[in-house]
Formats: sequence, C-alpha cells, structure tokens
Amino acid sequence: MKRIKALLLFTALVGVVTLNSCKKDKTTVAVSLTADIDGSATNFSVSPVALQGSVDGQTFTVIQGATSAGATLSITVAGAITAGKTYSDAAASDNDKPLFLYATSATADDYLNDDDDASNLPSITITSVTSTTIDGTFKGKVALTSGDMPVKSITNGKFHVNIQTHP
Repeated sequence: MKRIKALLLFTALVGVVTLNSCKKDKTTVAVSLTADIDGSATNFSVSPVALQGSVDGQTFTVIQGATSAGATLSITVAGAITAGKTYSDAAASDNDKPLFLYATSATADDYLNDDDDASNLPSITITSVTSTTIDGTFKGKVALTSGDMPVKSITNGKFHVNIQTHP
C-alpha cells in the first residue's frame, strides 16, 4: 500500500512539473499607428515609434510614423507620459497640450493643431505605458499653416508603439 501511495505521489509530482514547465505562448503585438484622415483609413506603418528625450531639461515624447506614400504624422507631448491621462489643447497647462503635425508628403506644407473648433481640439489619451511600449488613442483637427488654411480631420486614431529613448 505504501508503494502505491508513493507511486501515485511521484506520478502527480511529475505531472505538475511537466505541466508547469510547458512553454507559454507569448503573444507579441505588432507596432501600429493608424487614423482616419478626413474619413479615409490611413496606416502610418513605416517606422511607427515613440521617441523620448530631453531638451534643456524638458522631457518630450514624440509618437510618429509615415505611410508608404510618404505622408507623416507626429504627436509631441511634453513631460512624463502617464497612463490614463488625456493631453488636450483644452488643457490649462502648456505641458498638457499635445502638438499634432501632419504632412501629406515629405515636401508638402505641415498641418498643425487647429484650435478654431473647440469641439474637435487635438487630444491624445495614453491607455498604457510600459518600459518598452506606449498605447493610446488620438483625434482632432489640424490646419495648414499657409495659404487659405484648409483643415484636416483626424479621427479614430490608435497606436501601439515601441519606445526609443534618446538622451
């Protein structure tokens, strides 16, 4: 009887060790930066990244990417990035106001934050921050900085990007 108990205990122990040592599937989420620009789904799939660095003691995070056709999107936030926080042009502090920059090509003029429509001010919400990635959503309007100032509407913006730190 002792032998059977010992054999059952050994079998259970081997089963536990075997099941615990199974390799767990680690799902890796691909980096992405997408938005609808004037209602057209746009994938900024060329090198989407979050660059972090400091200038004169001020920390900045720049979330950026480009399309295969050459359009670029860049969102800059001052200060430390905080999960669960929304940075908006409606904020009282300049450190909580994001800077949106959109260009249709490398040689085109830049569209920047459009503050004329209070219901569609540029904003970015950080949903998750780890030591290596940042996730979030964004929306708002941007205006061309020259000419008759045409406006582009950015909606349904989403990103999951890796962080690159630059001193």
